[in-house]
Amino acid sequence: MKKTFLTSFMALSILLSATSCDSNDNVATTDKTAIEPTTLPSTAKTFTETYFPDAIYKSATKLKTPSVNGTVYDVSLANGFEIDFDANGNWTEIDGGTQAIPTSLIPEKINTYIAANYPNLFIVQIENEKTKYDVELSNGLDLVFTSGGDFVRIDKDGDNHNEVVVNSSTLPAAAKTLISTHFPAATIRLVEKKNSASTNGTIYDVSLSNGFEIDFDINGNWTEIDGGTLAIPNALIPAKIATYVTANYPNLFITQIDNEKTYTDVELSNDVELVFDTQGNFLRIDN
Repeated sequence: MKKTFLTSFMALSILLSATSCDSNDNVATTDKTAIEPTTLPSTAKTFTETYFPDAIYKSATKLKTPSVNGTVYDVSLANGFEIDFDANGNWTEIDGGTQAIPTSLIPEKINTYIAANYPNLFIVQIENEKTKYDVELSNGLDLVFTSGGDFVRIDKDGDNHNEVVVNSSTLPAAAKTLISTHFPAATIRLVEKKNSASTNGTIYDVSLSNGFEIDFDINGNWTEIDGGTLAIPNALIPAKIATYVTANYPNLFITQIDNEKTYTDVELSNDVELVFDTQGNFLRIDN
């Protein structure tokens, strides 16, 4: 299979500024070096030539320090695909831009889930975080799967690169108590810990088997509870907010609540969003 390799000094200089997959977007150019594609691990070269046989190498760079998902090599192909590899040449991320990633590269359970739930869409990006998979669909929707390919959640904040998967045993005691008290029949499917707290103080993202997602701060206090289409247990909702919703929206229920420290956001089952102050007093409908 014919490949075109960039060898001139000018080409190598251009390589340093080449775009790479999202997980390495924040890597300074001084932390990566342009290399000849011929020096890539054999596994990486075989992978590229097998799944993209007609592609031409546009650039290849090597990171001095592996990224959070283990990436060492960034490869850009002339067909628009960008592929990251670890030190051994195993892919860590594949980005097709607006193009579909070959289904043969996607874990079978993820393929099956996408085909069943998003039949008119396709995967344009997939990242193997070792302990989870992050997938982006052709409509921009981000999904998170376990390392076994089981669906966990929709990633609404798209902040996957600020999170690492941790064992549920590392959750603060208060967080574990809340889960066992209010969701006794649910099991913890995935726990992600942020490298830095979000604006509402969130450090831990917890996904439960019943579809609930709960965010906690460093001390294990909940910062956000998302039931999807399910009602949040009344015991978790501040009394004045629960009273207001019952009085003004008797046929609806709360599916999401977000404690922003200085105010509280609530989403109802008809998607209306309400804003309350820290004392639970109604402020306004959030348009």
